[in-house]
Amino acid sequence: MKCSEPCRGFCRWIETLPHHKKYVLKKEVHPKLPSCFKETFLGESAPGSVRQLRGPAGSHVHEFPDRWVLHRDIVDADENPLGHLFSDAPEYLVSALAGLAAGLIARKQRDNKNALLTGWSMTAFMLLLGKMGKTIGEDERENEGKAPRFS
Repeated sequence: MKCSEPCRGFCRWIETLPHHKKYVLKKEVHPKLPSCFKETFLGESAPGSVRQLRGPAGSHVHEFPDRWVLHRDIVDADENPLGHLFSDAPEYLVSALAGLAAGLIARKQRDNKNALLTGWSMTAFMLLLGKMGKTIGEDERENEGKAPRFS
C-alpha cells in the first residue's frame, strides 16, 4: 500500500516499528489516520474495537473509541493472505490442516457420521492451543506511540 506525501513522515515512522509490537495512538493527538489506511475484514477483532484498518508497511490497526492500536505485520494480509497466514498467523493454518487430517482419518476408519465433528473439534482444539502458545511470553501491554503528526 503506497503512502501519499502529506503523511509520509507518519508512514516512515511505521516502517521503523518492530513487527507485532502494539502501539497506542490516542485520538486526542491523532483524531484520524491518513487516507492510505483502509478498512478491512481480514484479521482478528480485538475486544472493544470498533473496526480494523490496514495501511502501509504491513500496518494493522484496531480502532477503539478513544485510541488506535497499531502493530506491524511481517506480511500484509491484503496483498498476500496466504503469506500472512504463514508468517503472522500460522496457528490458523496449522489448526485447519490438523482438523482436515483428523476428519480424513475418522472417515477412513469408516466413521463417516463423526468425521465432520472430529475435524471441527480438532480444528478448534488446535486453534485454541496455538493461541495459547502464541501468548506465552508475549507482552500484551500497549505502548504509547510517539508518531509524528501529519496534515
